[in-house]
Formats: sequence, C-alpha cells, structure tokens
Amino acid sequence: MARVFTLGPRLSLCCLALWAGLSVAAWAQSPNTLDQTSEQIEALRAEISVIQARLASQESERDTLQDALQKAEVQIGELDRQLGALSQKRHALKQELTALDAEGQQLRDAQRQRANTIDVSIQELWVLQQGGGFRVWLGDQNPEDVARNLAYFEALIEAQQQTIAEYELGLEAVEQNRSRIAQAQTALREQATAAAATKATLTDQRATRQSTLTLISQRVQDDQQRLSTLERDQARLNALLDELEALAAASSPVVAPPEAQLPFADTQGALSMPMAGKLTNRYGARRNADIRWRGWLITADEGEPVRAVHGGDIIYADWLRGQGLLIVIDHGEGWLSLYAQNHSLLRGVGDRVSAGDIIAKAGASGGNETSGLYFEIRHRGEPVDPGEWIRR
Repeated sequence: MARVFTLGPRLSLCCLALWAGLSVAAWAQSPNTLDQTSEQIEALRAEISVIQARLASQESERDTLQDALQKAEVQIGELDRQLGALSQKRHALKQELTALDAEGQQLRDAQRQRANTIDVSIQELWVLQQGGGFRVWLGDQNPEDVARNLAYFEALIEAQQQTIAEYELGLEAVEQNRSRIAQAQTALREQATAAAATKATLTDQRATRQSTLTLISQRVQDDQQRLSTLERDQARLNALLDELEALAAASSPVVAPPEAQLPFADTQGALSMPMAGKLTNRYGARRNADIRWRGWLITADEGEPVRAVHGGDIIYADWLRGQGLLIVIDHGEGWLSLYAQNHSLLRGVGDRVSAGDIIAKAGASGGNETSGLYFEIRHRGEPVDPGEWIRR
C-alpha cells in the first residue's frame, strides 16, 4: 500500500511537458519516453483501482463502526434508565425498612406492656389462689365462687400466653422481613455497581469507536483527495501521451550517449553520492502508518552542492507540489534520477550533464522542515533502492 500514497515522485513525468514547457528535441533524446508514459498511465490506473477498493473497504468499516456506536449509545441510555429505577427502588426499600423499624418498636413496646399486665395478673391470681384456699378452709368463701374465679384467671392467663406467642411470631416475621430487605439492598447495590462498571466500559468503548471512526473518516477523506489527484494526473498523462504520439513522427534521431559513459544499468554499486550529508531516511523505511520512503532523504546545510549521479539529459527542472524545486535527469533506457526539495536549481530542461556536475543547491523547498535533498532512482516509472546503486 505504500506506493499508493507517494504521489509527488510518481507525477514527475506527468509534469514534464505540461508545467515546464518541454521541447520536442529534449523528449526525443529518450528513446523509451512513449513506452514509459504508457506504463505510467497503466500504473496510475492500477493505483486508482487500489484506492477505490480501499475506499469501499474503509467506508464499509466506517458504517460498521457507526452501527456499533449507535448500539453502545442505546445501551448506555438503557443502563442510565436502569440505574435510575434501581435508585428509586432502593429509596422505596429504605422507606419500607424505616416503617418496619417503627412497627417493630411499637410491637416491642406493646410486648413490654402486655408482659407487665400478665405479670400483674399472675401475681393477683397467685394471691387469689393462696387467699381463696385459706378462706375456703376457714369457711369464709364459697368454694364454688373460688372455682369460678380460678377458671376465669386460667382463661385469662391462656389468652395472655397466646397473645405473647403471636407477638413473638410477629416479631420474628418482622426480623425475617428486615433480613430479606437487607439482602435485597445488598443485591441492588451490587447491581448498581455492576451497571456503573458496565456503563464506564461502554463509555470507553464509545470513545474508542468514536476515535476510530474519526480516523477512518479522515483516511477516507485523504484517500478521496488522493484519488482525485491521481485521476487528474491520469488525465494529464493521457493528454501528454497524445501529444508525444503526434510529435514522435517528426522527432529527430535519438542522440546516443558518449561512448566513454557506461549505460546506467551497468553502474550498479558504482555511483557516487548525490550530495555530502547524513542519510536520515532510507528506501522502504516507514514514513508513517501508510507510507514508506521510496528514496533517500539526505540532510545537509542549505546551499550544499547537489551533483548528478550519472550523465544524462535534464527533462524537468521546476517546482512540483510536495517536492519543491525538482530536477529529473533522464539517463536513457527508462532510467531516471530525481533530486527534490532544492533551495535553487542551477541547470535547466534540455541541459546535458555528466556524472558529478553540480545541478542544484540543497534546501527545504516544498514545505519541508529539514534542509537537505530527497533523492530517488526510477526505472520505467518504478522506484528502486538507491542503496543498490550508490557507492558509499
């Protein structure tokens, strides 16, 4: 995917005639220009297809995340409602428990009163029983009256005992009820804690999904912009191809390179550095999450001389968006070298240069923050690793 996004270097040939006013003779010096341009158009078409597929995938993923986000928000709302209901239920249980406490206190007070009453009744009964028997023995009271009184008090005691038993059962029921309420309150607190934890988790998930959704939306937007740029580039290259085909019939014979110069393809591992400086980014290294370096970034002070790595014809010398002041040298047989972000250009389109000639001064043009040189080698539109060609 890395090659999809490095647009500047791939647009170099596109801009040769449209932005620099390239002459027919300069183009004629490269025998494979038409083939290279056709290949670049096919490459652009392939890149557009890749980006379109990626756009469709990312839009589908964005829709999926939006659905998940909606579900999370609905769940959070439902949990909020449940938390409110639990809070109301806890409040009602507290009121009920308070009422039961008051009722229990009343029952205990009634128990004490009844106990006192029963105690008094028992004492009176005991006195009555003791006194009644003595008086019956002395003949002061009719035994039948005493028997009636005893039966009455026995019935009274039995009623009091039954009342006490019922009261104790009531207290036991109240205590059991209070225990159940306490258990329910504990369960409610646990449910509320679990619901709050779930809500926190869902909130975190929503934040994560929102962040991911924002990222995907930004990527889709970036890819749409890149796609628009590539489509415009393809249209320019199509127009350029039509122009070159019309000019090919009238072009002059190709000028052969000097015999003393080896073909570029035979110089692998023997080329000199284009500039003295520190190599800070190499071919293939990650530039960011989606983009890899397709050349070298060599940092140096502004004004450091930039030299041609091999002889050839300058086919582009102008400012290019994203690359700044750019020089492209055609070395023949589909080999190109690119020198970008220069501070100034010392040679122009149509100039023939030799290896080691100073062609520019290093800088930070194109909106770059670090002064230096961005350098690429390409063969038939495809970037190659400069490390396989430059002798260090």
